[in-house]
Amino acid sequence: KNMVKSTIQVLLRQDINQLGKNGDLIQVSYGYARNYLFPKQIAVPATKQIVAFSNKQKLIRLEQIAKERAVAENKKNALELVSKFTLRKKVGKDDLIFGIVTNREIAELISSQIGETIDKKNIEVPEIKTVGIHSVEVKFMSNISANIKLQVLPLAE
Repeated sequence: KNMVKSTIQVLLRQDINQLGKNGDLIQVSYGYARNYLFPKQIAVPATKQIVAFSNKQKLIRLEQIAKERAVAENKKNALELVSKFTLRKKVGKDDLIFGIVTNREIAELISSQIGETIDKKNIEVPEIKTVGIHSVEVKFMSNISANIKLQVLPLAE
């Protein structure tokens, strides 16, 4: 009896738990592909062109990630060259700040000082209530972050 090819390589068209993500090339049983993945348009058979295209997309994505990493590293290094960033705030008695220090203020302060755009979403602001020096973390990517010293001074009246 002739053994029929029991698995087939397919390209996923959407994220499927336990199988993979949209754009992944995976091996699945032929029956599963024919009876479920293809009719529901979850996957398509991986032709030579599709495999080549998929590999190219992967390379493009890796290059993109490498570029983003390089940009993040440059910003991190630029931040770490600055010994401290100074922010002036309105202050009341006991050196207590009026209002709060926002991630937007810090982002604008950093951007103006190093000439690089910093997204406020990347800044983790501790609760800053008094003048003085505070440590602020700026996260660029999952494992690239910089700690900066933020000096808060009273705004001259």
